Amino acid sequence: MKKIILVLLVLIITSANVFSEDIADITREAILDKVSEINAMQDDAEKVIEWAKFNYAQNFIIIDKKKCCATVYDKKGKEINSFEVGIGRQIGDELNDTSGLLGKSKNTTPPGEFTLIPNIFNKSAYGDLTFSLGKNANKTKKSKKVVALHKVPKFREKERLKKFYDGDLSNNRMSHGCINFIEEDFAELKKYIQGGLKVYILPEEDDNKLILMRNDEDEFELVQTKY
Repeated sequence: MKKIILVLLVLIITSANVFSEDIADITREAILDKVSEINAMQDDAEKVIEWAKFNYAQNFIIIDKKKCCATVYDKKGKEINSFEVGIGRQIGDELNDTSGLLGKSKNTTPPGEFTLIPNIFNKSAYGDLTFSLGKNANKTKKSKKVVALHKVPKFREKERLKKFYDGDLSNNRMSHGCINFIEEDFAELKKYIQGGLKVYILPEEDDNKLILMRNDEDEFELVQTKY
């Protein structure tokens, strides 16, 4: 009797493991099918929304550098609110290296998929909260600077605040790469987001696109194709 019970247990465990592997295979296949479908899309914003809806269960932000606009979406891909923003003063998607440590210094806002990290940096200038764009938002290994979302710093208010909502988006090229908000908009933004949320920045160079690729953690994420 004991041998029979043992055999049955082995069969049950084996069947359960096979079933789990089948489920895992189906899941992997579904992910790969979705990745292929999204990568075949032509519009980067549509790619982001479709990927976020499939892979993410919280609000997320899309930043369109051409329109100098940050838009918050819910987990179903429905627009919640939109804000005019200031971005890197230099047009383009190349490496952000404001210190010139990798050659010529650049003041671009880097495209790609990032995770918000809340922090406090120079509270008197930036206020109670800033949101860094992950650990690699500055795109360099040497530079200590980090691209972030924050309100216009106090020491830049005189020159920058008048450039918002004036009908001239060329004025919004103002930072070293960070995304600037007026104080009221940043306060409103914080109602919808918190640390850990995703920010997707669209490329602005015509021959640059977002594509889903595996990262160092063997997970898919949207990265730019050109740099």
